[in-house]
Amino acid sequence: MATFPSKEWCEEAVRLVNEDPERSLAARGWRGDIGVIVDAEPGRLSRPFVVHVVTRDCLIETPRLLEEPDDLDELEPAYLARAPYSVWKQLLQGSLDPVEAVLRRRIAVKGDLQQLIERLRFKGLADRVLAGLKTEYLDDGA
Repeated sequence: MATFPSKEWCEEAVRLVNEDPERSLAARGWRGDIGVIVDAEPGRLSRPFVVHVVTRDCLIETPRLLEEPDDLDELEPAYLARAPYSVWKQLLQGSLDPVEAVLRRRIAVKGDLQQLIERLRFKGLADRVLAGLKTEYLDDGA
């Protein structure tokens, strides 16, 4: 069981996405790399967790962990998603709808939103990955 957020959790998530049979269809035509920031929250996550992923040939490459959110400035990812730890946890547990989270500005997303909207029909892929990704959270039992 991988702990969110961690290098191991990200690597397992990428492995599961890359193995999903619907992945090549969902990724067809995708353009751009992705930066993700999990903002720190007292008592839950002591420092921000920052990851950068690159897609190539409909596959996600090994995620790259960065030290600080500012490190993404140099990489200038095509997409950036940023939210506090508790919001990411709710998204991963399925108790918060991603579209609602964006509309209510609980998660900040930068990039070509049209490309994201076009992929909403592949929500089943995300649901399968999250169902197969056994996750432990830093603040469980706290």
